[in-house]
Amino acid sequence: MAISQNITISQIAEKAGVSIATASRVINQPRTVKEETRNRVLLAMKELNCQIKRNTNKILLASFTDFVNPFYSQCIAGMQIAAKRRGYQLFLQQIENAENPSSYDDLINSKLFQGVIFCHNIPSGETFDSLRIKYPIVMCSQYNKDEDIPYVVVDDYNSAKNAVNYLLSVGKKRIAFINSSKNYSYSPLREKGFRDALKASGNPVNDNWIIHLTDIDFNVAFSVATTLLSSCNKPDAIFCASDVYACAALKAAHTLHLSIPEDVAVMGFDNVNLTTMTVPTISTVSQPTYQLGYQSCNLLVDQIEGNPVPNQKIVLATEIVVRSST
Repeated sequence: MAISQNITISQIAEKAGVSIATASRVINQPRTVKEETRNRVLLAMKELNCQIKRNTNKILLASFTDFVNPFYSQCIAGMQIAAKRRGYQLFLQQIENAENPSSYDDLINSKLFQGVIFCHNIPSGETFDSLRIKYPIVMCSQYNKDEDIPYVVVDDYNSAKNAVNYLLSVGKKRIAFINSSKNYSYSPLREKGFRDALKASGNPVNDNWIIHLTDIDFNVAFSVATTLLSSCNKPDAIFCASDVYACAALKAAHTLHLSIPEDVAVMGFDNVNLTTMTVPTISTVSQPTYQLGYQSCNLLVDQIEGNPVPNQKIVLATEIVVRSST
């Protein structure tokens, strides 16, 4: 459902004397809000001359920045199964520049969807307000730390920490980290886990070995890994924030005639099918990718149908999968 144009959720919240999140719940999930609070918000909306417009299409949207990253395949499968079981259709969308507010204009003006799952961050401020006032929203594998929006993620900090501790346990001490863009909410958490594990073990953190890549791009990661492994003082292990990066690091090691895992160990993150197709196979942090998609879609439908959502912030566990690369 949505409300009439030209009124922002911030205006409604301010007039009702409640938080933006509470105003959003009154619009999108009224049964979760106390009657007194709900009435205050509805009165504020009436005084602002805005009306709720109900969308009866049983169509959901899942938004991604790309469809190249193999991580998304099982995530989408989980969303599709959950949507079908709840009687909804799921459409997919690619937003190439998620940081640009104008990228969301068509979605804000659309009348097709009942709710949206975002698998990327959304610009805070006016864009976020415009989306939240129109749609119930859930974030999957990402979250906006400045916004109170339901999300389903993994424990990125402890996942990275456990991965580094495993590499340390097999005798690796000079560990590099190929990370993704800091715009992803998981990136700083994984980096903190990486740093804290090394510090706790008494091993140095080499800032020159912590690389942030803009995209999940094999070729760029291959170039970075080749540079790391070509230096005189090279790492003896590379931890990667994506299995795509890990595949690139593996190829770089092969190209430089390095023995794996004796000269350099490689560890990925996600546990996509690629990790079992390489020689050697790749050790990785296994995310419950299907469950990320399935639970995020269920959480969205619960909001749409007005069902109480007891825990709007779901954090799933991961596990280390040991293969030949370590």
